[in-house]
Amino acid sequence: MFQERRDLVIRTSTESSTHHGISRIFRDQEGRLNLFWRIAFGWLAFVIGLGLAVVIATAAGTYGIPTLGLQILLAVVTTSVTVPLIYLLRRYADRRPWSGLGLSSPPSGLRYFLLGIGFLALVTAVALLLGSAFGWLRVVALHLPAVTLLVMLINIPIAFFYEAFPEELTFRGYLFRNLNTRYPRWLALILQVFLFVLAPIAVTGFMVAAGLGTWDLITVQYIVNLIAFGTVLQLLRIVSNNLWINIGFHLAWLEMVRYVVVPSEYAIVEIEYVSIWGNYMVTIGSVIIGIIVLIIWSLRGRHRVDWSRIEPD
Repeated sequence: MFQERRDLVIRTSTESSTHHGISRIFRDQEGRLNLFWRIAFGWLAFVIGLGLAVVIATAAGTYGIPTLGLQILLAVVTTSVTVPLIYLLRRYADRRPWSGLGLSSPPSGLRYFLLGIGFLALVTAVALLLGSAFGWLRVVALHLPAVTLLVMLINIPIAFFYEAFPEELTFRGYLFRNLNTRYPRWLALILQVFLFVLAPIAVTGFMVAAGLGTWDLITVQYIVNLIAFGTVLQLLRIVSNNLWINIGFHLAWLEMVRYVVVPSEYAIVEIEYVSIWGNYMVTIGSVIIGIIVLIIWSLRGRHRVDWSRIEPD
């Protein structure tokens, strides 16, 4: 009888230890989902939203839906899937307030949004001046074509909900916030950029595996652009502590490279590329200039950023 009771105690103790061991894999001491899983699920929230949007739009395209309709579909699906998933993760996995992501209310975030647009305008102007000085490009004329303004008016909300808003909320908001609770700012920035680059590669890989896409878009230039873009956006988030500045910069950059500064008579700033470096100067050059400016700003006086800081959540 004593031996049976002893075996029962040992077995119960072993089962309890195993249960607690498994529990620790998924949850921390506060009962929150462990950081690894929060990062993984946060990343998947965007990948699933984007992947699902691309699959649905690809399928819809076979029914002859016009391009504008497909673009609206991409925007609606990406945001309607990604944003609620990030909200649920923040509330139930993080168990922390939404405000911790840096997304203030729209009224209070408006000035940051406009600052993001203004910063993009500034670095683009510097890129044009440098490109002209080096003889890589030439500013031909300034236009204000009604057709371009109308197209931009239509494209801005699409770009906002398809790219700018869900991407910033996920990568520079949720993922960086969680990474910075464990790692110093400089390392959290690098890890965020890695996850940012990995997302479109994962979606493309899924599309290729499903027979719906190719690897043609995943080029070295594309990867370099993503690294630079993810870096400047994270620097904006760190320096300003407000996601709306990211969203403003992101949205303005998309409109700039599509409609504002392009070699077309329908552009607002019509340019002529004398060299391939002129194209690089406008697209990635403006981003790199932004990175340089923000790094210098982060090292100055009262604006100085503590890059080794781990921020408790």
